[in-house]
Amino acid sequence: MKILRVLSIVSMAIALAVPAVALSYDNNEFQQKSRAYSNLAAKAYDEGRYEDSVKYSQLAEENAARSEAYITKMMARAGAQDMLYKAHTRLSWAKEKRAEKFFPEPFATAASAVASADESFASELFDDTVVQSQAAIDALSVVREIIPLPATWVVEKWDPSKDCFWNIAANPAVYGNPFLWPELYKANKSSLKRPSNPNLLMPNAVIAIPSINGEYREGAYDPSIKYEPFQAPAKD
Repeated sequence: MKILRVLSIVSMAIALAVPAVALSYDNNEFQQKSRAYSNLAAKAYDEGRYEDSVKYSQLAEENAARSEAYITKMMARAGAQDMLYKAHTRLSWAKEKRAEKFFPEPFATAASAVASADESFASELFDDTVVQSQAAIDALSVVREIIPLPATWVVEKWDPSKDCFWNIAANPAVYGNPFLWPELYKANKSSLKRPSNPNLLMPNAVIAIPSINGEYREGAYDPSIKYEPFQAPAKD
């Protein structure tokens, strides 16, 4: 009866060690050994070698447990690897969108999380890999395509709606606030034809637009481009 009980336990262990979702990991060395020992146990039992049958049954059970642990580990590894790939893919996409310039804090957070996920995966800490990879993906959820705000403005010819620091500062792509015109004046004063006169801007003069809120700026203002409005610095 003891031998039959052991054989029954071994059969159950082998069955539990191979979930349907893990069939690709079924043919591992531990599972092979477990089946081989199970066959030896059955043969020894049929031949009346009961002590050998018990010994082989126990070895079969031990290897079935090892197989189950191996399958569990490999499934965890596969899940972690998939999440890590998604995190790397998302980080590469964010780099293409120049997230390090337009979304520096989320990008830095994500890059750090991906680096930690790489280390965790190498150390076979698969649960940590998944958590860190998801953190990177979550951090990059705010990243989107952005056209850089202009860094310069080319003064047009004089007309009723002439370019001046007041009007330029009022443009949403510049500061969206005409009262911020002194920022433009200070940044361009030395290059003006008459530095003491901020109202005199010569046609074709290139006006520098300084960053005043950490915003990234690049290129010349193009009226055909729809820029995202400048975000004014928060007031204390």
